[in-house]
Amino acid sequence: MAALVLVSVAVTGCTGETPGTPTPTTGTSSASSASPDDPDVPKVATPLDASKYVGDVCKLLPAATTAELGFTEPGEPKSDTSNPACSWGIRGKAASLQIILGSGNREKGMGGLAGLHKAKKSGQLRFLEPGPEVDGYPTVYYGLADRRASGNCDLSVGVADDLTISAQAEGYKSEQDSCGNAQKAASAMIKTLKGA
Repeated sequence: MAALVLVSVAVTGCTGETPGTPTPTTGTSSASSASPDDPDVPKVATPLDASKYVGDVCKLLPAATTAELGFTEPGEPKSDTSNPACSWGIRGKAASLQIILGSGNREKGMGGLAGLHKAKKSGQLRFLEPGPEVDGYPTVYYGLADRRASGNCDLSVGVADDLTISAQAEGYKSEQDSCGNAQKAASAMIKTLKGA
């Protein structure tokens, strides 16, 4: 499992920090091009507060959901990155899941879907495409490349104009499996944030 997570970081990371979550590089301004007023960035009608999960992101995804997705072991928190994360794996199988709370990006002025659009415009991300709404919240597929056809899906959900939650499902047989599981994880996190 540890080796798989390290490979995931190397393949999907933008700055060597949390996989798939771009952070500003030296010389970038948090006030530049992708503001929340960017017409390409959907607004979040009902923002959600995720502050109580910053210290333990694993609690965002209920055990019932991880079990439904095939993960029986507890999640492993990743607190050594700019955005807190938690990952799951299946012993002896390639499938893995990682969730990320974009609170670090928010603090750096790179939060929300606007931050991902800014990262795409600056070249930190090469792939960004609108995804299906999840429980009424806007999403994007993102990454250094579109890896969905190879069974890897990176999905980010705007839960506030300056905050995202992301689900990265990797090592699946198809796009349908990986993106389906990423959407299920995202939906479960939204329900947790709503207190449902």
